[in-house]
Amino acid sequence: MWDIVRKIDGKFKLSAIKYLTAANSQITEIKDIANTLARTFSVTSTDQSYSPQFLAIKTQREQHPLNFCSHNTEYYNLPFSKLELISALAATRDSSPGPDNIHYQMIKHLPECSLDLLLIVFNRIWENSTLPNTWKTSTVIPIPKPGKDHSDPNNYRPISLTSCICKLCERMINNRLVYYLERNKILSDVQSGFRKQRSTNDHLIRLETWIREGFISGEHVVVVFFDLAKAYDTTWRYGILSDLFEAGLRGRLPLFIKSFMENRSFKVRLNSTFSDSFSQDTGVPQGSILSTTLFGLKINSIVKCLSSNTDSSLYVDDFLACYRAKQMRTIERQVQLSLNKLQTWADQNGFKFSSTKTVCIHFCNKHKVHPDPHLTPYGNVIPVVKETKFLGVLYDSKLTFLPHLKQLKTKRMKAMNLIKVVAHRDWGADRDTLSKLYHCMIHSKVDYGCIVYDC
Repeated sequence: MWDIVRKIDGKFKLSAIKYLTAANSQITEIKDIANTLARTFSVTSTDQSYSPQFLAIKTQREQHPLNFCSHNTEYYNLPFSKLELISALAATRDSSPGPDNIHYQMIKHLPECSLDLLLIVFNRIWENSTLPNTWKTSTVIPIPKPGKDHSDPNNYRPISLTSCICKLCERMINNRLVYYLERNKILSDVQSGFRKQRSTNDHLIRLETWIREGFISGEHVVVVFFDLAKAYDTTWRYGILSDLFEAGLRGRLPLFIKSFMENRSFKVRLNSTFSDSFSQDTGVPQGSILSTTLFGLKINSIVKCLSSNTDSSLYVDDFLACYRAKQMRTIERQVQLSLNKLQTWADQNGFKFSSTKTVCIHFCNKHKVHPDPHLTPYGNVIPVVKETKFLGVLYDSKLTFLPHLKQLKTKRMKAMNLIKVVAHRDWGADRDTLSKLYHCMIHSKVDYGCIVYDC
């Protein structure tokens, strides 16, 4: 097992590391450890993650190829302009480069003639829908999940570094795709993830208002918080293309996306050591610009499984469904019907709800003892909890937000102690630096979500 894995100064410090195989042999070489991590990530992105029911559906539907043929006269298929390139480049933020080691700052400081040449290259790739192999390769940095057993390779979060040049091209394509989806009102109104003039605060206020209205009406409010297991890694690629086809997209744009998702590979990096190359057969690429929009399009149909009286919120893969009524039996019946439809939707689209992270809260301000809901999707009982975190805010069954405030106080006191260390009058930081540290580490955390818990 892995005994110690720490990240210090941006690098992994590994000591006394060993991995026990089935034959009880030990792996102590960093190269072998990187391969073990990469193999774990790769298995997640294969058909092994799918249920037998969905594999049968997948095999049957993929026998029918999608015809994206077009004369490419649509506005979203036209060659890119210089203005689109400059606008996309201005919207980029400095990030770590991919395997080609080309940084955004290098692109931003190119002369005009080089930008014109880069635009010609982008348009040639756009017309042929053939991407360079380096654009389909990523470097994965494994980050240990906090509070998890770091001896388990599954408890590491893969952070993918992809080509900045590819992400620049993706941004231009994504702008056209988002414009098409928004203009034709294809995305659901309850989806707020990565959409302009929408934020997590919209859902926080929406949920808090829904619960308050139930309290005023003397009703029970039941909210089910869903968690999709390995959502990005198991997204059905053919399903994405099918949704693009049903949305009416033809020509270069869907063909580029098809080529973009095919034949992808990655290498895990530990310090300066790289693993062997492994393939990513399923899911949307981590760390890419297009992935969030494509995933949002694929999960968009989940809200159609709910009845008209059931409210919902969707922020990328954070999904909840809530229902309120005076009788608990009415709530159980309506929510159970929605759960059955959601399970059918998951089986048909390759997603899987986590049985351990999907929870339910019974919001009620009555003093008498009332029964909690009994909900059983896919044969498992959804646990009823007193509090859970949704989009960074801790909701409790009485909607007092006291658990959230206590947790917030504990974390902020730790941050305040760190600031005190560098606040010495003689050798400490100046006022401007301390102010920036305060706004970054404390004020921003307190300010987030205060619109719902600040009474």
